[in-house]
Amino acid sequence: MKLKYSQSKTYNFGDDLNPWLWPKLLGNELLSRDDGIYLIGIGTLLSSKIVQVQLKDAREIIIFSSGTWSDRVPALPSNCQIYGVRGPRTARRMGLPEDKVIGDGAYLLRKVELPAATQTDDIGFMPHHQSEKYIDWQPICDQAGVKFISAIQPVDDCLAQLRSCKRMITEAMHGAIVADAMRIPWTPVRFSPLFREDKWYDFAESMKLDIEFHTLPFISQRPTPILKMIEMGCKKLVSQTFGIKPKWQKLIVTGYGKKSTNTSRLVKALREVVLLNKTYLSRNDVVESTSSRQYELVQELKKEYKAG
Repeated sequence: MKLKYSQSKTYNFGDDLNPWLWPKLLGNELLSRDDGIYLIGIGTLLSSKIVQVQLKDAREIIIFSSGTWSDRVPALPSNCQIYGVRGPRTARRMGLPEDKVIGDGAYLLRKVELPAATQTDDIGFMPHHQSEKYIDWQPICDQAGVKFISAIQPVDDCLAQLRSCKRMITEAMHGAIVADAMRIPWTPVRFSPLFREDKWYDFAESMKLDIEFHTLPFISQRPTPILKMIEMGCKKLVSQTFGIKPKWQKLIVTGYGKKSTNTSRLVKALREVVLLNKTYLSRNDVVESTSSRQYELVQELKKEYKAG
């Protein structure tokens, strides 16, 4: 059985939870078999590109807590085994019954040993990993009085830093999910124009939460390289003209040689989020039932596939 997840050239906390967490739950022996079976786990992974193209030759596909991010859902082949999906929006799009909603798999962190963390009074801030391309967040966070937690670092380090905080402000969805699993109040924010709020609603609704986002002003300290600017400009034009690839219409072109050095508006907005102190935390019984049900399904999966 092989893990199928989004692999970045650098670290990405949410995606990297897969190779960190699943071996602890399923064991290295099961996950080292080259048997044509693929496990689609944590992440917004249920797309036609992954299911119907990248895994077209798979002997079997196991879906466990993954989600969709648009109405363009894959047609599931007959060799799919669905243990559950992330949220009700994913289930509806895929025509699945409500009992297939099991929540995000990151809640299984409650069932494994975690890195040691020293409790502090810090308020953490985690931007989306893509948002770290546009700005140096460390001085922004220093001025706003929050602890910068990069999503572009090893899972152990990210978990230890996150768990040390008394509260989280996060643009990264798994910053919120892990905080929720660890019982740390969290506040969702959007910064990048590429922010995808629908997947957040999918996760939140599975945990019986009704969330709202605070918007941070978007600025970029780093200009787009000329060739990249041309590429993204062409993609936006194609999308607007032919109505394909809707996400291309939100591509950010900051302009060759143009950048912003005035970060005062962003610092002020982040401070306002801190002072407002509007946080979310799902109910204890919902978190416990979610993680327990997921763990039971993990045991079923292990039993079914252990013998090969």
